[in-house]
Amino acid sequence: MRNLFRFIKIYHFILLFILIESFSLFLFISNHKFQQSKFLSFTQEYTGAIFSYYSNLNQYLSLKNENKFLQRENAKLYSILSKEKESTNLILYEYIPCRIIKNSIYKQNNFILIDKGKKDGVRSGMGVRVDDGVIGIVSITSENFSKVTSILNQNSTISVRHLRSGQNGSLKWNTNNYMTAMINDIPNHANIQIGDTIQTNGFSSIFPEGINIAKVISYKKGNENGLCNVNIKFLNDMNTAKNAYIINSLIKEELEELK
Repeated sequence: MRNLFRFIKIYHFILLFILIESFSLFLFISNHKFQQSKFLSFTQEYTGAIFSYYSNLNQYLSLKNENKFLQRENAKLYSILSKEKESTNLILYEYIPCRIIKNSIYKQNNFILIDKGKKDGVRSGMGVRVDDGVIGIVSITSENFSKVTSILNQNSTISVRHLRSGQNGSLKWNTNNYMTAMINDIPNHANIQIGDTIQTNGFSSIFPEGINIAKVISYKKGNENGLCNVNIKFLNDMNTAKNAYIINSLIKEELEELK
């Protein structure tokens, strides 16, 4: 309070001048419609800009909630689509939306950390996908988080199909490029062309059949073993992936019992 009185004492002439000028300006604008309309137009323009900025800020801050809502809706759609693809009334897969919070791509054995764990129903062995492919398989779970063995891991093998020929193979990442991988067990007689689609074949029950993973970028027929070496490029960029879906196979345990 003492500082306030001191400030007023030092600057009382300036404060008085500002007060009188403000009151004079108020009287002038109030009694002249032209100046009043100009002043309102001026203030509306700037207050509108401020409110527009505030609205955009609110929209940006609410994107997180909107993204979560869209993920939940996508998860429902994936479940419905899996039922339609299997031509059955049973839903064979459920999808749990999650977010990637840590990801490595430059190591020989890469891992991913996601923000869903045991309390969300996540278990070891569940597949994890994104909109443009698969990214790995859950290896370890805690209460709130899970560690995923990335598709960019030399210990990872994904069962796939060459869509054009219907031939099945195993996808393994054994390159230094995080966007490419290889398939070494497709027969030479398969009609392979550059640009062909590689997708999951559903053999393992970890991933549903028909998820597009990659495109063929080159291939070479083997002379000794009769198998092609197929180089592929992932559809999904693992370095930018943020939102993902954990795949819960509702028939996995039943199938494993039969095996």
